[in-house]
Amino acid sequence: MKVLLSAYACVPYQGSEQLTGWTYASTLSLNEVEVHCLTQGDGETVIEPILANGLFPNLRVHYVRVPQWVDRLYYKGLFGLYFHYLYWQWQAYRTARQLNSRERFDLVHHVTYGSIQLGSFMYKLNIPFIFGPVGGGQEAPAILKDYFGKYWRREQLRGLVSRLLQRLNPGFYSSLRRASRVIVTNKDTYKLAQQFRPKKPIDWVWDAGLASSFLPDEPVRRTSGNELNLLWVGRLLPRKALELTIHAFSKVNPAYPITLTIVGGSGEMSDHLTDYLTRYQVADRVKLAGQVTFQEVRNFYREADVFVFTSLRDSCPHQLLEAMAFSLPIITLSLHGQDELVNDSNGIKVSIQTKDQVVDELAKAIERMYTHPAERLKMGEAAYQFAKQEVWDLKIKRFIDEFYPAALSATNSKKMYANEAK
Repeated sequence: MKVLLSAYACVPYQGSEQLTGWTYASTLSLNEVEVHCLTQGDGETVIEPILANGLFPNLRVHYVRVPQWVDRLYYKGLFGLYFHYLYWQWQAYRTARQLNSRERFDLVHHVTYGSIQLGSFMYKLNIPFIFGPVGGGQEAPAILKDYFGKYWRREQLRGLVSRLLQRLNPGFYSSLRRASRVIVTNKDTYKLAQQFRPKKPIDWVWDAGLASSFLPDEPVRRTSGNELNLLWVGRLLPRKALELTIHAFSKVNPAYPITLTIVGGSGEMSDHLTDYLTRYQVADRVKLAGQVTFQEVRNFYREADVFVFTSLRDSCPHQLLEAMAFSLPIITLSLHGQDELVNDSNGIKVSIQTKDQVVDELAKAIERMYTHPAERLKMGEAAYQFAKQEVWDLKIKRFIDEFYPAALSATNSKKMYANEAK
């Protein structure tokens, strides 16, 4: 099978979408699929030495570049980023059209960015088209807007732009209407996709995954000691709502020997971190690890007892699966992707009704983890078993075994019907 992969973000050894793009490209190519990957040029210096070593003989990478003035816009806020992406998508389509005339791909698959509103122009190739997994249907709850600080207006603007793209971006509605298969990553995005694809199938795959090498060979064995170590990992972005975690932690009974470790140092909210610790009077119970290496993050997962995740907008958080891989039970919100990854067996979810209620229930969840050690350890074991099912090899095998054949079969059926009609 010969597949054209559209991966705007595709860089090995990076995180988030960059790693997702590379994981699809490399893993597909190791499963008897000839992959031609379209991506930006920012990963070329990393990708080419890997390809030169012959590790992925079935992978070809084509770098699609845009003019320098467009590149500069990437750093000019939300509109600059979106313009850069859409401009690149158009350039990628033009490159794809030339490649397809020569290579005759069996299908085209768009993987990054995984944004339903930004869409893809790959539908214009008029060959079987897989769109996703994509997110983007989720919006941050307004009742928790205080944790965005001055960035709440920007968050509102993001929502407005997303709604405008649904009406003005042909890559959005045409991708949904013309794709052979649309794959979404959470229920919020599913509801949005249904509006524009009411009578066609919509599949569901969580776009967070783990490398098999990341997962420990067996569950991490912890003991129910007297102390409890909470862990928070992530960039200090407004939507990650670190302040909410700290606020809830401040409500925990100080007589309990519970500490919170914060891993991460970059992001707009980093300048506020010291203020949070002072305002909520928890500086003596919080450890700041700052920015650490990937290997060091693994060590923090191994040494912690509970993982806390209070993001206010996330399609499907990678950190949750990473924490679960190290047998950590989760405390999180009943919101977006985390609401689907976490259940009563592997963690505690807090519903969102009022700001005070969320803070109080998060604090109670932390206290429960401390006062019910046997239950906590059992949740950690369940978390590990859940994580074992979410490795990338299994996820991408589903595309090869299920989604790709279904798309090809549907296209062949249409051709046969058209020929019979003649």
